Amino acid sequence: MRILTVLVLSLFIGVSYVSADYDAALEAEEAAARAAAARVDQERKAEAGRMMAEIKAKQDAEVMADKRKHLGSAAVGKSDAEVNRLYDEKVKADTAEAAIATKDAQQKMSDPGVNAQMKAATGKSMQEIMSMSPAEQEAWAAEMEKNMGAGE
Repeated sequence: MRILTVLVLSLFIGVSYVSADYDAALEAEEAAARAAAARVDQERKAEAGRMMAEIKAKQDAEVMADKRKHLGSAAVGKSDAEVNRLYDEKVKADTAEAAIATKDAQQKMSDPGVNAQMKAATGKSMQEIMSMSPAEQEAWAAEMEKNMGAGE
């Protein structure tokens, strides 16, 4: 029985120490501080979101202005959606035109007559020029200018 009494007393003493550590006012103060910090963080995130939205809107307006400028009179009085559609069509047409021009140039470069004329005039065929590195092309062009008296 003595052991039981000592055990019960030690249990009550232990509980009183645990409850003595708890301070309701301090806990409430810490909870308020955490809530304030969370509000500040949320406000910062909201401000950053507003700033990003403003930046994106400004960029979008600049892009649209550039598209309208590029399209010229075709964009006058059109909505942004119509301008985007017209711009996409123009880019697609310009890309197709450039592809055709590239193909024509490649065909001309592979023409044996053009290559013979180029080799006779410069000492190099189109294939040799195209296979040069940019540095080699620059050196060759400088040599050609010197030999032909360009820039005088």
